[in-house]
Amino acid sequence: MKGNGKTGEAFDTIVIGGGQAGLAAGYFLTQQGADFVILDANPRTGDSWRKRWDNLKLFTPGKFNSLPGLSFPQLTDHFPNKDEVADYLEGYVKQFDLPVRHNLKVKELSRNGQGYHISTGDSNFSARNVIVAAGPFQAPYTPAFANELDPTILQIHSSAYHNAQQIPAQSVLVVGAGNSGAEIALELVKAGKRVWLAGRDVGRIPANGPLGKFLGGHPIWWFMGHVLTVNTPIGRKVRSGEFRHGTPLGRATRQEIVAAGVELTPRVSGIHAGKPQLEDGRILPVEGVVWATGFRPDYRWIDLPVLDEQGYPRHSQGVVPDAPGLYFIGLFFQRALNSSLLGGVGADAAYIARQVARRVN
Repeated sequence: MKGNGKTGEAFDTIVIGGGQAGLAAGYFLTQQGADFVILDANPRTGDSWRKRWDNLKLFTPGKFNSLPGLSFPQLTDHFPNKDEVADYLEGYVKQFDLPVRHNLKVKELSRNGQGYHISTGDSNFSARNVIVAAGPFQAPYTPAFANELDPTILQIHSSAYHNAQQIPAQSVLVVGAGNSGAEIALELVKAGKRVWLAGRDVGRIPANGPLGKFLGGHPIWWFMGHVLTVNTPIGRKVRSGEFRHGTPLGRATRQEIVAAGVELTPRVSGIHAGKPQLEDGRILPVEGVVWATGFRPDYRWIDLPVLDEQGYPRHSQGVVPDAPGLYFIGLFFQRALNSSLLGGVGADAAYIARQVARRVN
């Protein structure tokens, strides 16, 4: 590590983001003896998990949630909650003495000669290589017609949802039938509310379905990481056509959701007289709406021509061809179907670390 007055501290490699992807990258950089630092916006490792809703659980069992070098504490079929994941990540940093610096939110990434300049506002850094591990989805998304809802109807995005007590409404529509929407709908109906869940059938994660019972689910998990990849025809087909309408269900099936009392409906097509209107024409008399409609990328802080028209990074398996030394990790289907999952990001981290090492050497 070097430094001067203009550029601040200088490293060979800087990792932006101290979540699971950034830590996995840090593990392999440490094994290489690399000169690097991890910049994290949160006050504490794991806070991005701690901030999520109270009863959140992973949709993958503990036995499939290990980062490189350190097994998850419960290698069983137990579905870990958010705090267990956060504590595991914090322990991971301590186990490998990873150089994480907290409370440093990157506000600008730009070119600096043959390398890159990073600014957090109060601090400046420079590096020959940068690994962006800030996550692909930072900005909560709600459809434009949400503004047309009657102002007496409580509406909240799933990113701000913590528990059913937040929503005094007794009739609630959850928009978005992916895994998060389904879990929130189940929680609300258990709290005694009438709940509608609007959205397409997004399917179920194979590892948690009937095939997942075969040999403890290991063949399915291997298939997700080694066959459903960007390098195979079937992987590219899945990547281009699946998961556009939500993350597949993890722990509950649609049948179980209906049995719990949740009413499944078609998608919401718009607002009529201040009320949500479904594609079949029905207008729902709801008092509250939870928008489980996902997130969009927000890389406005990257002052480089590396994003496409939708704001997504242009990359090949995490390597940015138009910006030598710039890499991404933790993106959805970056190299395989499980790339963005806790137990799948390690393979991508190893790959990116190898690319960095080749460039440094």
